[in-house]
Formats: sequence, structure tokens, C-alpha cells
Amino acid sequence: MVKILGTRHWLQALLALALLTGVLPGSPFTQDPVHAQSPRQVWYPLENGLEFGSLPLPSFRSEEDQRAIIITSWQMGSQHDPQGLSGRTLFLAEVLRRAHRAPTAEGEIRVGNQRTWWVEQVPPADVEAHLNKIVDRLEFKLTEASLVGRVRGDLLAAQKQQLKTLVPGLQDRVLDRLLPQNSGPRGQYQLGPLSLEDLEKLRQETFTPANLHIAIVGPHDPAPTLEIARRKLARIPAGKPVAKVTPRPALYGDIGVKKNLPQVPGAIVRSWRVPSPGTKESLALGLFIPRVLRILQTGPSSIDWDPTVNPELLTITVPIAAESKDPRTALLEAQARLDAAIRYGLQPSVELSDMQTARESFGGLLGIARVHDETSMHDPMSAAEALMVQRIDNVDERQLVNLFGRDIRPQLEKLKSEYISDERSVTGIVIPSAPVPAD
Repeated sequence: MVKILGTRHWLQALLALALLTGVLPGSPFTQDPVHAQSPRQVWYPLENGLEFGSLPLPSFRSEEDQRAIIITSWQMGSQHDPQGLSGRTLFLAEVLRRAHRAPTAEGEIRVGNQRTWWVEQVPPADVEAHLNKIVDRLEFKLTEASLVGRVRGDLLAAQKQQLKTLVPGLQDRVLDRLLPQNSGPRGQYQLGPLSLEDLEKLRQETFTPANLHIAIVGPHDPAPTLEIARRKLARIPAGKPVAKVTPRPALYGDIGVKKNLPQVPGAIVRSWRVPSPGTKESLALGLFIPRVLRILQTGPSSIDWDPTVNPELLTITVPIAAESKDPRTALLEAQARLDAAIRYGLQPSVELSDMQTARESFGGLLGIARVHDETSMHDPMSAAEALMVQRIDNVDERQLVNLFGRDIRPQLEKLKSEYISDERSVTGIVIPSAPVPAD
């Protein structure tokens, strides 16, 4: 049966088609020569430099459970925090989130080395209201000093709680050697000197269209969001682009072995700097990571790689059991598992299942696979993340799809020689103390 669309729905359909094809006559959106031929073009660079994208997707969920994903990417990260002001970027991001958000919006803030993301989930009916709140983040001054005090207290309390656990603290020490922060040690916020006036000055200088990408993905009507982009976002002064910060050289090697408190598990944490999405070198990660996981999945180990805000860091964590009678034996066993997983991940003989796993897990982020429509209709998060990563890192999926799985041996050999090697790693170890004998 053919369903006849009403006038309003025809207009929405035409706007959606214009959105997907990049044709919207008389709009303030600039032409995008890089992606102009893509049939899934959803990005609209505004005249003031802000990148605005909208990808409407139907949803299989019940109406009350549907959520659209709104990601705001800000080209500021922890590397931009100066000496003595560790946590400044996160502080401002959290203040802005709380000061301007729709009541139904839920989400998180991800702070990386060079960029920060607001990842917010909003019911489709409230997408316009929340997008207007994002406009408010750009236009309205911060005036509530009490909010700044509450956010400072919450961040410091969360930091204090985190320092009580082993692995986050150990990971911070490892990453401080691999990618040193200009502001000082990770996880030790220095928020005391920051005032409301300081945060407002930072907002005016950096939280500007020239430094932002905004994408809406999932069930929503694109017509009103495009209108908000045209009438409001496009008219905000561009501001100046924030320059990337060149990190200080890494200090490779081990950071020593320490003993933990009795009955508390230990861990081995090893990390490397790896190629970013969009590069040919990054394709080998699509084979290496799933294969390492295959070896480590028999225990509570983990491999962490976040292409959204920290694409240049890859970390493997292997726990060391606290209940072992001989901590040295437990340490040697954990080291053997870690080394075996790395060797297996780098060997050139690759099975078809490895390639399939890569495509299904993070293929969209690497540009080696498109996010499956049916998956996105249940949960649009992966599609939203892939859309933003591919835009920011200039990922050409048409080229990378054809390169993935070809010339596997030289790709893995280059990954091993230039990235995943002992000489270019940082390792931290905390072993559990010997158990106290029972009476």
C-alpha cells in the first residue's frame, strides 16, 4: 500500500533529501568540495566556520524510548590547560553543560588531549529545545558563581574517589610518561585559582564557531534544526581557531614496580601512541585490537582505545590476582599473557573472522565499514560517533574500505616497527602484596 504524504511531510522529506545531498538553495551553508560527491553528505560548514551536521534516522524503539544523539565537539583539550591549571577544560565544559541544557537531556563529557565532546541523548520532541540551549552556550555569559562552586566541588570529590582505586591512577602515571600534560600530572585537578571571570574569558576566546562541530543523529525532524543553524548558529561571530598543542616528547620505558595494599589486586598497564583514524597506518589497528581481545577475553583484562577524543593512545591492562600465594609468580603469569596477546595481534596470518570483527566493532570509526542501518535504528550512538570522527579526522571511507585487508603483512610490520614495540611503550606495574597467613 502506498501512503500519501501530506504537504508538511512532503516539505520535511524534501528538506531531508536536500540535507543528504548537500543542496539547500539560498542557505548560509558553504559548499563542501571534499564530501560533495558523497551520497550520505550530512555536513554543512557555516559561513562563520562552525560545522553543522544532521543525519535523521528512523528508530525501531518505542516512542518513549527513542533518543537522538547530539554531539558537540570543541577543539580544546587537556593539552591546552596551562601549568598549574590541570582540569581547566573539563571544568568549563561541565559548567557549560549544567548552565545550558534541556531538562530531558542526558549525557556525558569526554575530554581528550586536543578536543572535548559533549555526547547528549535527547528525546526527538526536545531536539530543538536542546539545540537552542547549545546556542545559549555560545551566546550567553556565565553569571552563576554558585554553579561554578558546585561543579568545582563535584569534580574534586570525584577525583578524590578515583585516587582510591588502583588502575586509573596507574594508567595516569603511564600516560604522563607517554604523552606529558603541560598542566602537570593527570587526575590531579588544580581548580582553586579559577574564578567565574576566568571561565567566562576562556569561553569567549575559545568556545566559538571556528572551534566547533555539532552533529544530530537519530530520530528527529531535520527541518527545524537546519532553521536554527541558519538563523542562529550562522550569525554568531566566528572567533579565532584554537591552535593544536605540540606535546612534549615521550619518556619511554618502565616506571618501576610497586606493591599494593594487602588484598587489593595489582595490574600491568602498557601503552603506546598509535596512528589516528583516517591514515593508512591506522588500518592495522582494525586487525591488531580484536586479536588482542581474543587472547585477553578469558580474564578481566582490557584494551582501551578511544578514537573519539584520544585517538593517539592505546592501552592494555592485565590484572594481577591479589589472592595468589606468590605475587612474583602472579606477575610473571600476567606478563606472559600480555606478551602473548601482543605477539598474536601482530602476526601476519589473519583469519576472516578477524576482519569481520573489526568491521562490526569499530569499523565506522576507522572508516573501513559503514555503520549498519539496522543497528543505528536501535541505537544511533555508534553512527553519531563515526560521523563525527570521520569528519574531524578527514576519513575518506571510500579509499580506506578498499585498502583494509590488503597488504596485511607490511601493514602489521609497520605497526610493530613504528608504534607497537617495546622501545616505544610505557609500562607500569603494581603487584599485590603477599596474603597474610591465616591464624
